[in-house]
Amino acid sequence: MRDPQRIKPFLVRIEQLWLKNPDYRFGQLIIWLAKIEELNPKLFYLEDKEFLEKINELEK
Repeated sequence: MRDPQRIKPFLVRIEQLWLKNPDYRFGQLIIWLAKIEELNPKLFYLEDKEFLEKINELEK
């Protein structure tokens, strides 16, 4: 099992980066970070509210 302690510092860094670029949607930020050449429209254009809804669905 991977060390769960790695998650919090990772999320803190993403938060810092996102706060410096607040106009990005979460999906845009991830695509930009991963330097993905081929755009995934479903991820790129997914609104943050919809992303949270999907997270909530996974928790059920």
